[in-house]
Amino acid sequence: MPISVLLILILVTLYKFGVSSNKTAITIVEDEIAASAGGFSSQIYEDLDNMTRMGIAFRDMIVALPIEKPMDTLPLIGTLGANSQAYMVVYCDTDGVGVTQNGIKVNVEKDELLHPDAGNAPYYAYIQKERIMQAEAVVSVIPVVREGTVSNYILMYYSVSRIKKLFHQNKLFNNANFIFSVDDGIVITTEVLKEKPPKGTTITQLLKDWDVKTDTDQLQMAINSNKKIAAFTSQTYNKYVICTPVGINDWYITIGFDKKLYDDLLTREWGNIKKLIDYLLALIITFVIVLIGTMIVMRIIYNNTNKKLLKQANMDLLTGLYNKMATESKIMQYIKDYPRAGGVLFILDIDNFKNINDSRGHAEGDAVLKRVGQHLKETYGEHHVVGRIGGDEFIIFVKDILLEQEVAEQIKMMRECLQVLSQTEGNVQPCTFSAGASLYPNDAQDFSNLYKAADRALYEAKKNGKNQLKMTES
Repeated sequence: MPISVLLILILVTLYKFGVSSNKTAITIVEDEIAASAGGFSSQIYEDLDNMTRMGIAFRDMIVALPIEKPMDTLPLIGTLGANSQAYMVVYCDTDGVGVTQNGIKVNVEKDELLHPDAGNAPYYAYIQKERIMQAEAVVSVIPVVREGTVSNYILMYYSVSRIKKLFHQNKLFNNANFIFSVDDGIVITTEVLKEKPPKGTTITQLLKDWDVKTDTDQLQMAINSNKKIAAFTSQTYNKYVICTPVGINDWYITIGFDKKLYDDLLTREWGNIKKLIDYLLALIITFVIVLIGTMIVMRIIYNNTNKKLLKQANMDLLTGLYNKMATESKIMQYIKDYPRAGGVLFILDIDNFKNINDSRGHAEGDAVLKRVGQHLKETYGEHHVVGRIGGDEFIIFVKDILLEQEVAEQIKMMRECLQVLSQTEGNVQPCTFSAGASLYPNDAQDFSNLYKAADRALYEAKKNGKNQLKMTES
């Protein structure tokens, strides 16, 4: 009887473990698919963003030069076209009359790309068939402003066929359907669909056709808020569908993965665990004690895996420091748990970091961020909270600081740290750092106000010439 009861308990435990592992496998597979779809959207956004940034830089050069007629811009827009992802660059006046980078005179007025009511900021537009090269394109429209008025435009044409090419380069997308929707959810281009949707079809209408159970209200709310749409399985088309924003207007990428791919990935994640459970069941019949020992080992492995995933979720992948969410959470938890313990909050960022990226490239910028993260981690260790909260901005929260002498020591330590970080060797890009500091609980009793106080101090450091550390003024 005791052995029977023990066997039942073990079987129940194995069953629960199997269910939990299955759910974990599903989460891993869906996260992998979501990451691939999100990475594809990010790649499109980065292509367009980098192209537009380059266009803005050339726009500024044009404004600074004595340009009298569009033909005078040919050397600049020619260079812009040759060194960007744009297959064509046009410089035109507000009526659409201008020239391409090859010196061809054009009139783009009928393409309806120019929107004076859009103001002075660059914007994107989609055109199904532009009139110059008859191609489907996404156009970056960059106003040229002189004396507060838009006088001309730089138009940079990005080919939709390149988006399709990027799509086919990802092996995970083999046999997948691709849908690109733009303003108001209108589907503008598709790939691998058996039937092309009628002109004017929206993404919500198309997905509703794929599966009548699709919650179109939820889809529309997600599109309006520019958030990722929850994935769903289409029974009609046997697809696992996921939608992800491009990051421009309310444009979306929708990918319908083969259900077989989803099942194969799930089998890969879940199959080994299932085989192990079957093996453990066989061991129960022959040797109960071995089974119990094996279960303990499996629990340890399972817990370690969850801990590892949790650690990765809290980590900034580039620097190895805590990410923004984990940094704020740990500081707030410390304030809650130790209201009288005291501490110093430092916010620091790299002076003129954008110049590093622009002049030496993003790889050099990433190298600088990694070096900063490594030095901060070595300086402050595991006891204190060290995180990167975005871009080139870092937070260091030093715990257990109450006495004025201890505060002074930490300020000195930070200044020495910034001085070391500013020192360079070989061909490393030189840079300086600005920092702001606030005291807990003297300057604020909660994280939000403590951060604002340090941020004001950082602003003063920047305002006073950068390359310095400022304390919050009482």
